[in-house]
Amino acid sequence: MTYPALPPFATVLQITLQPQDPVLPLQCAQGQRAQLEVLSGRLWLTQHGRSDDWFLERGQGMTLNGAAQLYAGAEGREPLRLRWALERNVFPADKPWGQ
Repeated sequence: MTYPALPPFATVLQITLQPQDPVLPLQCAQGQRAQLEVLSGRLWLTQHGRSDDWFLERGQGMTLNGAAQLYAGAEGREPLRLRWALERNVFPADKPWGQ
């Protein structure tokens, strides 16, 4: 998965989680856009307040529009490496998550 170039006001993190590590909270605030990409391993991802979960493999990703509180974990026996990029002040404050 290839994302367009991020603007200079973006924050990019590369995160590694081991299968035994606790769940990692990921925050996408109101007005932000988050781009998530699995670099290796398998990702388990859920959002606070939703009953469905996502499982993403290497090369897969998703774009989220804030506000959202997510929880990520390594699924399976392999370590998980993911890229989490946040762009600030992208959307008006009244635009809900996922729209």
